[in-house]
Amino acid sequence: MFNMLAAAAVTLSGLLAPAAPPHATVTVCKPWQATQVKGADGHRYVVRNKPSVNHNDQGMCISNWGHGANFTVTDSPGAARSTKVRAYPYIGTGCFEGACAGGREGPMPRAGSLGNYTISWMTVTPRHSGVWNSSLDLWFGPRRGRGEFEIMIWLRYSKPSWWVRLYRSVWVDGARWYLVPHTTGPGRHYISFRRATPVNGATLRIAPFMAVARRIGDVRASSFLWCAQAGFEIWSGGRGLAITRFSVTG
Repeated sequence: MFNMLAAAAVTLSGLLAPAAPPHATVTVCKPWQATQVKGADGHRYVVRNKPSVNHNDQGMCISNWGHGANFTVTDSPGAARSTKVRAYPYIGTGCFEGACAGGREGPMPRAGSLGNYTISWMTVTPRHSGVWNSSLDLWFGPRRGRGEFEIMIWLRYSKPSWWVRLYRSVWVDGARWYLVPHTTGPGRHYISFRRATPVNGATLRIAPFMAVARRIGDVRASSFLWCAQAGFEIWSGGRGLAITRFSVTG
């Protein structure tokens, strides 16, 4: 799993893409570089070129059009096969290692009190674009930046679903998902919900997923949701992967 907490924290200062006219395309290529965007819902989000902690992203670039809630991987982070994730370009809300949506910290809901908190996003996933997953990455902890719990929700994986015969499935928010854990460091928990029927987009209420995670001990009700990111874990390739819209309500 792509555990970014092992990376040294950086600040957003100096890593923001330069201002551009409305409807212009902004391309970011520096590792950790970010640009602030505005969704159709009027909310502020952050798009970030997030490299692997293994420093093997090999020059990934992502582009954003019109400062909207979108991005496209325009340069591959590496075509050679890799056993480790090379990058996780994303669009998100909240704060993650120095990059905050809207340039500031916002309110943080608790895992046990999410109500109708809903995340919606749509992707483009070209055939033969490498090895990757399309996923939502949720970080929980007792405070901002303290990621004791990581919950991932996979919509699609570019390779065969090897986990089907190994792990149990659950119905959440109208669909079937496989529960796949991952070994993490002491004091940390990780689990992924992997959709049985892959899709390119979703509108998901997060509370039902957290109810399952709480039952199996992978998140505490009192923990804050301090960051939600929609993006792609990329092992190889990745060029052409895109998120065309993203929004958070509730």
